Amino acid sequence: MKYLRFHRLVALIAVVVPLGIAGCGGSSSMPDEPDPAMACTDAGGKYRDGACVSADELAAERQATQRMAINDAIDAAETAVAGVGDDSTDTEVGAADAAVATAREAIKDAADVPAGEKAANTGTVDAIERRLAAAKEDRMTAMDDEANAMAKANAELGKNLRASIEDNAPTSPVRQNGLFTLTVDGTLTIAGPTAGGPGRFEGDAFPANPPAMEPGASAGSLGGWAGANYAHTHTTTKVVNEARVYNNQGPGKTVTFAKAGYTVATADSATDVKGYLTLDATDNATLGRIMAPTFTHSGTQTHQKAEREDALYVRGTYDGAPGTYRCSGDVACSSTNDGKGSPSALAGTWHFKPDAGAMVMQPDANYLYYGWWVNKNKDGEPMLATAFVGAVGTVANGGDLTALTGSATYAGNAVGKWGMHNVLDGTGNGGHFTADAELEATFGTGATAGVTGTIDNFRLNDGTEDPGWSVALERGALGTTGGTIGAGAPADQPKTVWSINDNKSMAAGNWGGTMYDELPGDPPDGDGSNLPTTVTGTWYSEFSTIGRMVGAFGADKQE
Repeated sequence: MKYLRFHRLVALIAVVVPLGIAGCGGSSSMPDEPDPAMACTDAGGKYRDGACVSADELAAERQATQRMAINDAIDAAETAVAGVGDDSTDTEVGAADAAVATAREAIKDAADVPAGEKAANTGTVDAIERRLAAAKEDRMTAMDDEANAMAKANAELGKNLRASIEDNAPTSPVRQNGLFTLTVDGTLTIAGPTAGGPGRFEGDAFPANPPAMEPGASAGSLGGWAGANYAHTHTTTKVVNEARVYNNQGPGKTVTFAKAGYTVATADSATDVKGYLTLDATDNATLGRIMAPTFTHSGTQTHQKAEREDALYVRGTYDGAPGTYRCSGDVACSSTNDGKGSPSALAGTWHFKPDAGAMVMQPDANYLYYGWWVNKNKDGEPMLATAFVGAVGTVANGGDLTALTGSATYAGNAVGKWGMHNVLDGTGNGGHFTADAELEATFGTGATAGVTGTIDNFRLNDGTEDPGWSVALERGALGTTGGTIGAGAPADQPKTVWSINDNKSMAAGNWGGTMYDELPGDPPDGDGSNLPTTVTGTWYSEFSTIGRMVGAFGADKQE
């Protein structure tokens, strides 16, 4: 029995010991801990921030995001559509269309939103789109009404302008240049024509003192010619004169106070003070030259002289020359300023003493100009339109053009008024234009002698960049005096041919001009002659029975 128990014990040890030794070898048969993130993903959820968001919770989140996108898109569509009205631009209407489309796309992309809810949202967008369609229809109706009203107004304008230019035709624009006078200081004055003629005031006689039109806003420049707008409204008839003028006035030059024409007194007298220029305080031109900080106040101000001084002394400039103003006399020294910089009135006896060596900037007193003019009644309807050219100061003309030899090309710009009216369909329009001008001159007395030209590349005031117009200036005869081209009675003046998109009208109207030599005494040109440097002129043209225009040009000799 002992033997048996011993062998059983050995056998038991033999079984237990190997198992124990194997366990000490480092491997284990115990299962690994499960991965929570993987388990969450396997269950359709998402492990986030150390916790598992279930599939149901994720679906709820997607629904909320998609609902927000739908609501935001619908709100944006509501706002965009509400802003569409009769005055909306195409861009604003396009934005409303895009907003509605975005709202529909948001509904379509909402895969987690219940179908019933999406259907309700679609119904909301449908209602918004119906409102947009109604707003767009109202807008189109308003635009059609506006377009019809504008077309009617343009037709009336074209009819009136065409008639105003037609009234002007028999007298020839070439012979109306004397009606307008531009001065060195930039004032445009209309001369006094007869009643009912150019410059008329609704059939009444022209005022005894014609209105001076002061320059307004700049009209920019054409080539080297600076433009300015002019206007004047008659105080009683309310008739308006408007003009646009371009000039080639050069830069000013600096001269001494004496050379500018100002003479200071050499001795005291009842009116003069030695060393001072006596000022006429009633002369607007004189007042316009006076500048000083003392006079920049508003309204009327009385100025007190300093204690122990025999008169009031004020530092300033006169016509740009620095110096000292002196005021004395029985009347208190005062100045009135209406906001124009220079005083509009002075009281007292005023003199000005220039500083030693004081200089005056004088503007170019000799230059050429061209432009257009329109006379309107109190209702703003054009009554008469014309074009004009002229010279300020003394500009040497070309003299006897037949005595010159050679040829030259002149290039520049043109401006004018135009009016169109089709009696068959009632359409029309009118306004002003700018264009390019080019002339070819052959001097002398030969068979080809004369000047021809082309006015083209028109730009209209309604924004049309190129209406397809061109005006040919037929050959104009050279004058033997005064540098004239095409001088004479209207019937003897060269004709014009107006083309629209290469469709030529019959030769009609007339044109003429003057050649000038703005650089007299310069060395001869390369061809051995001393040719004019500049040419200005006017023309009147017709296109069938529909259109009429009148214009003026200024062009410079090309190298």
